[in-house]
Amino acid sequence: MVDELFEVFEDLFERRGKKKKNKDRAEAPVEAKAPPAPPVFCMDCGARNEGSQRFCQECGKLLPSAGEEMRCPRCSTVVPLTAKFCGRCGSPVA
Repeated sequence: MVDELFEVFEDLFERRGKKKKNKDRAEAPVEAKAPPAPPVFCMDCGARNEGSQRFCQECGKLLPSAGEEMRCPRCSTVVPLTAKFCGRCGSPVA
């Protein structure tokens, strides 16, 4: 009788140990990949550059930072970097 109980307890401890191992594996942190940076267009030559670039690949000029705004060359209205035309006067800005 004691031997049978001992076997049952051993079996329970083994199962519990396997569950802990599986739980530890499941809780391992998964690294999330950062989304790629959007492309940036050069203010001087208009070339398309990768978002991680600091200088234009065509002309070598310093590229604008993400979130930076630019002004329309015709009416000086603040225009987002992603805009191709000014929303106020309609002139091309890129």
